[in-house]
Amino acid sequence: MAVEPRHIEIAQELMEEIEEGRYRPGEALPTEDQLIQTYRTSRNTVRRALQELASRGRIDTKQGSGSKVRDYRPTVHLASPIDGQAEDERYDEYVERIRNEQGQVPREELMVGREAATGMLAHLLQLDPSDARGFVVIRRYDRFLGSRLWQRQESFYPDYIAEGTDLDRPASIPDGTKKTLAELGYPQTGSWDVVGAKMPSLKESTRFVLGPGVPLLVHERVAYSNTTPIRFTRTFLPADRHQLLYAEGDIPPELLQTASDVNVYDR
Repeated sequence: MAVEPRHIEIAQELMEEIEEGRYRPGEALPTEDQLIQTYRTSRNTVRRALQELASRGRIDTKQGSGSKVRDYRPTVHLASPIDGQAEDERYDEYVERIRNEQGQVPREELMVGREAATGMLAHLLQLDPSDARGFVVIRRYDRFLGSRLWQRQESFYPDYIAEGTDLDRPASIPDGTKKTLAELGYPQTGSWDVVGAKMPSLKESTRFVLGPGVPLLVHERVAYSNTTPIRFTRTFLPADRHQLLYAEGDIPPELLQTASDVNVYDR
């Protein structure tokens, strides 16, 4: 049976103590000298153990200031569709939660463009890249908190549906894109979602100002009008700032608020 390197053993023990609540979010870990004495090992081994925890996103380490357990206070993002409520209204509620939890109001930047549909995008929207209609209109929202990119959401609409409509203009749509699509003859009748997590690229780490060990949640949805795909939406959410909430059935607002209070990092 293979024996784990000593620094990995120490990192795992510290991780378990963090998970069990011995070291709470925001609290300092023991100093390097204390860890050296506790584990009867070298300074280099202790530093490698702390680097391992930092790379997993569990602690912040600052030269001369020691190591602290990272304090995650993610904001809940309501990801599931809700009958009778427009998505932009849900975003207004999201803004209010950000204001209350983070003390700042996010700002939006909207970019609208067009590109040829290729690869998986063409497959999902059932478009032929060689066809003159094989293009998409893109609506990309970058949402910032201060100078940090907080989340990015980009929606792709078949060009034959969106060209020349409000979807094709660089302006907010007060009534929401669902209503616009319905007025164009494509009422949304169903959708599916895929949610995954991935480690960011260097560009994404810089763009979102991510610390070490923090993955990106990627939430993807294809919406249909009967069997016709009418929109593909992809949302990028740093995992230390967001949680996804799905609700089903007749859930009153006060129960959704209870779910919004859940923090997966709390024990």
